[in-house]
Amino acid sequence: MFTEPELRDIIKDKISHDEKLAEQVGGSGHLGYVSYKIDSIGKPERIQIEAGDGWKIIYAYTVIVETEFTYYPDNPPYEYKYKKTNIIDDKRKIISHSQKEALNDPFPI
Repeated sequence: MFTEPELRDIIKDKISHDEKLAEQVGGSGHLGYVSYKIDSIGKPERIQIEAGDGWKIIYAYTVIVETEFTYYPDNPPYEYKYKKTNIIDDKRKIISHSQKEALNDPFPI
C-alpha cells in the first residue's frame, strides 16, 4: 500500500512533468507564473495489469496562472481544474495514465 507522502510525491512528479510550470512570457511580452495545487487524491484501487497487480489512482488538481495584472479581488488568477488517472505498478512506477479531463469550463457558452 502507499503512504500519503508517497502518493503526493508520485502525483507531484507527474503534474510537474505534464504541465508547463514556472515563469512564462506570453506573446505580448507580459510575464506570467504557472503553478498548481493538488485538490484531492482518491484511495488507490488494486487492479490487474499485464505484469501482475497494479494500482489505479485518481486525483484532481488546479493549474493556477498569475500575471503581472493579477490582483484581488478584481482580477484574480486564472484557475483550471483537471482530473487524471494513473496506473502504477508495485515498484511505484507510472505505467499508464489518462488524458487530463477538465472539471470546469472557463468559457461557458
